[in-house]
Amino acid sequence: MRYLLFISHGGFADGLTEALGMMVGQREDIVKVSFRDGMGLPEFKEHVKKEIAPMTPDDEIIVMADLVSGSPLATTMDALSEHVDLSKVRAVAGMNLPMALTAVENEEEPLEDTVAAMMEVAKEQVTPFNLDAGGEDDI
Repeated sequence: MRYLLFISHGGFADGLTEALGMMVGQREDIVKVSFRDGMGLPEFKEHVKKEIAPMTPDDEIIVMADLVSGSPLATTMDALSEHVDLSKVRAVAGMNLPMALTAVENEEEPLEDTVAAMMEVAKEQVTPFNLDAGGEDDI
C-alpha cells in the first residue's frame, strides 16, 4: 500500500486533508499529524508513531511537509526510521493541494514518477492569476 502522510505546523495538515477529501473522498491511506502550539517534540513524535503504526516495511510512504527545515519533518523522519524501510519513503516539503491531488492520481505509478509529477505540478501551480476580464494572458 502507498500512504500519504501530511505533516505541518498548526492545522495546515488538517485543512489539506479536509480539502483533499472533498475531491477524492475520505481514505485510509491519507494520514495527517499536526504539530500544535504548546506541544513538545516528544509528544508530537508519539502522535506520529500512533498514526504510522498501521504502516509496514512493505508500504511506500510519501511524506508531505510544510517546511523542509522544520522540526515536524525531522521528527517524523526519525519516527519513520524506527518503524519502516526508509528506502520506500520520500519526503517533499512545500506541500499544497495540487501536489496532494497529484499524489493520489498517480498512486499506481512508481514512487519516483509520482514524486516527480508532484514536483512538476507544484511548479506549474505557482503562477499569477489573470484578473483581466478581457481574457488576455499578458501578466
